[in-house]
Amino acid sequence: MVPGCRPLLLSLLALVINSDLKSRLLIIFFVCICSLQKIKSQVFTLKPAVGINASQEHGDNYSGFHKAGIFGGAAVNGQFSSRTSLELGFYFSQKGARHNPNPAKGDFNYYNLTLNYIDIPLSLRYHLNKDYFITAGPYMSYLTGYYENINYINYTGYYKFNSFDYGVNFGLGKKIGDKWSFEVRTTNSIIPARPFGSNILSNVFYPSAVARFFNKGFYNNVITFFVAYKLDLKKKTSEPK
Repeated sequence: MVPGCRPLLLSLLALVINSDLKSRLLIIFFVCICSLQKIKSQVFTLKPAVGINASQEHGDNYSGFHKAGIFGGAAVNGQFSSRTSLELGFYFSQKGARHNPNPAKGDFNYYNLTLNYIDIPLSLRYHLNKDYFITAGPYMSYLTGYYENINYINYTGYYKFNSFDYGVNFGLGKKIGDKWSFEVRTTNSIIPARPFGSNILSNVFYPSAVARFFNKGFYNNVITFFVAYKLDLKKKTSEPK
């Protein structure tokens, strides 16, 4: 563990019992990042990546992954074994929602929401075989800016979003040769990116108490398609026989 991590970690853990969900997620993230320092493998790789997002906002009364966005950045991968590794990413990710009017069906509503995030996912990667792998883990995102248009009126800044978004991601990928890989990854908020409140109310009624508990605002739902290229940061060396 990195020097200085242990005292700070113990102090954070002492607050877990009385902390809220956001604080607990931050603690989990901190523990996982510190654990990267304990990887004994000699193989570390940098993985630049670029792709596209298809996203929607759960809670905005529309459905469908109709909002396209840019995805790009890089991740550092530390390998535990031949099949398992831990990956910490740093990406620019555009999320949001879009709904176009359809006058033929009596729908004249227009909605366009663009959310610009810095995503920091921490993913456990497991190779199913020599070609395919799966990824899973938590993520934390910081909102750098957004744009919202409702029926051709700019509402940016009126209904504010939280500065941070927390959630989980799951992915399925395929190696392409020795250096390239392609992955499809789903990303979903587990707490509202924008909670319902006095100035923004849900138009959907959930009769179930359980459904109401899990529908307290806008949640980011994203499907990402991206390619990554592997750059070895440290070569594996053979031990003397």
